[in-house]
Amino acid sequence: MKPRSVESLYSEILLLSDSERDILVNRIKKNSYHNSDIIAFTSNGKPMSNKDYLEQIKVGLQQIENGEVITDEELLKEMRTW
Repeated sequence: MKPRSVESLYSEILLLSDSERDILVNRIKKNSYHNSDIIAFTSNGKPMSNKDYLEQIKVGLQQIENGEVITDEELLKEMRTW
């Protein structure tokens, strides 16, 4: 399977309904390790535990619900500066 770009994944997540996003989060929770070992890294290279990772997902979904979003174009412009 060909890897998808960050832009592609972001666009796909934005198109999900609330119930589909809930299913996605539950799958992530189910498939994540249930200890404090490092399971992911931030874009800046900071290690994240399962707890940190799930908290970031929760924060992101809450921001979406609150309308704290940027356009696809703004995101792509921001990502090019990384």
